[in-house]
Amino acid sequence: MIRLPEARGSRLAPLTGMSAEALHLWSIPLRAGKSQVAQLRAVLSASEREKADSFLLEAQTVRYTICRGAVRQILAEYLQLSPNQLALTTGEFGKPLLEHRDSIWFNVSHSGDLAVLAVSTIGEVGVDIEQVRQIRGLSRMIDRCLAPYERPEVLRLPSAEQDRQFLRYWTHKEAYLKTFGVGIRRPLEKLEIDLSAPPARRVIDHGDRSAQERSASITEFCPAEGYVGAISVCGSIPAEIAAQAWVGGRFRAQRVG
Repeated sequence: MIRLPEARGSRLAPLTGMSAEALHLWSIPLRAGKSQVAQLRAVLSASEREKADSFLLEAQTVRYTICRGAVRQILAEYLQLSPNQLALTTGEFGKPLLEHRDSIWFNVSHSGDLAVLAVSTIGEVGVDIEQVRQIRGLSRMIDRCLAPYERPEVLRLPSAEQDRQFLRYWTHKEAYLKTFGVGIRRPLEKLEIDLSAPPARRVIDHGDRSAQERSASITEFCPAEGYVGAISVCGSIPAEIAAQAWVGGRFRAQRVG
């Protein structure tokens, strides 16, 4: 399984360019000192700063600021722009997009104190991570979010393992739907996943997928200890994925299969 590097250590490498069919995963820790948060806030757009200020809790403001600032720094490095120059917009259902860029796609997910950014030159991409935790009303969530075939795969496990297995299904479905920019507005119980299948055949039943959507491949990765994650891309998952860490504006990279 793909494991993202920890955002620590001294071995730092500058970001390199992407090939014609590349998929990169970035680990972004959502904790920083006040001075660093202020620096990241400075690269946000006016609308992003407004949203950051709209959160009720300071911790939410800090996590949002770090996440959006890091995303801007990383994408700007790929495109050889300054973070302030990036023109970001959103799709019909809120998926962040780069304006006027049809050769690079990205998606971001966060849970707890961690975010993961996926960057693709293959096609549209979706990523989702979840911190493993006890889920309130798990039985109801299983009925509402899992297909009939999937439910026994969670319920057969000891109770201590059911939350993690449910979140594995959840991240696969969320990543797949985020690929097409629709999110969980689509009924999750109609989307059936086989977690043991190869990436290109992991989606068994697409549910009511619209005709214009192409098929996507999904694979699993480990964002960090105590997390589960999945990444989906229109096309094929490459044999090699670059797993990288954003460390306070610096970049540490490694190649993984």
